Amino acid sequence: MKLVETPDNPSPPGAVLHEVTATDDVKLRAAVWQPTGATPRGTIVVLSGRTEFIEKYFEFIGEILARGYGVVCFDWRGQGLSQRLTEDRTKGHVGKFADYDLDLEAVMAQLVRDVMPKPHILFGHSLGGHLALRHLAKHPDDFERAFLSAPMLKIWMPTLLWAISGPLTTAMCWAGRGGAFTPGGEGNDGVETPFEENRVTTDRGRYARNNNILKAEPLLALCGPTWHWIREAFASMRMLRKYSFAAKIKCRLMIVGAAHDRIVNQGPDVTLIRNVKRGLFVLFSDAEHELVQERDEVRAIFWNAADAFLAGADPD
Repeated sequence: MKLVETPDNPSPPGAVLHEVTATDDVKLRAAVWQPTGATPRGTIVVLSGRTEFIEKYFEFIGEILARGYGVVCFDWRGQGLSQRLTEDRTKGHVGKFADYDLDLEAVMAQLVRDVMPKPHILFGHSLGGHLALRHLAKHPDDFERAFLSAPMLKIWMPTLLWAISGPLTTAMCWAGRGGAFTPGGEGNDGVETPFEENRVTTDRGRYARNNNILKAEPLLALCGPTWHWIREAFASMRMLRKYSFAAKIKCRLMIVGAAHDRIVNQGPDVTLIRNVKRGLFVLFSDAEHELVQERDEVRAIFWNAADAFLAGADPD
């Protein structure tokens, strides 16, 4: 196991790598940073999005450490340098979304729950935010609070495509094509996508930095999802959008969204926040999907909101 560093993306000092084994024997790459201050403020568990990996969060992790927290971050099964699940390692695939739950449960049991300083706080982006919500509903006592960036509750797509996507996905899986790439996914790891055509950030420097990581270690790359992954994602998103699901979340919760997000739809975020007991929603008017990979001025506002939330300045 290793962490991949590049000249413009060094690892925060103090990382300790771990191999975590889920209950179904899938091997995960995880990294732990202990808090460096005399009085630790707690631990933040960082959950990355689809296609992402620990290294993409080095800057963000460094900012968390500077605030006095410890950090635990890992690669989900099927991506990063965790165990891949298909012969073609570039396919975004999973058996069922409940398998992802096993990953976070194993990390909590082996690296966090009785090991890292409390309070335990959860951060998740996109797919990571989606899976964070699943965990918060299933294990309501694990985290004192959670803050999520653009959680994947509904994928953004034109209305007509929404109308046909469900039946088409089901048909492709029934036809034995569940393990195949969805259209445009094969070979599309994003590295060759020009900045002007990207849909995740308005920050040219951070976009180039993240692509440089993939160029330094191509094994980190992940391309498009399979039809089976999409079917499982749709089913899980439907579950998370139900009122009965939101009512299970007990901890303080903040969701931040971007008005120009072209990956996920913010509408379900607002509905979910209205239905949890202690929720806060913050919308950024001039940002794309990856808020913690955005321009300095956007990130400064993000951290202002996050710092206030983490300090307890959020409504009961």
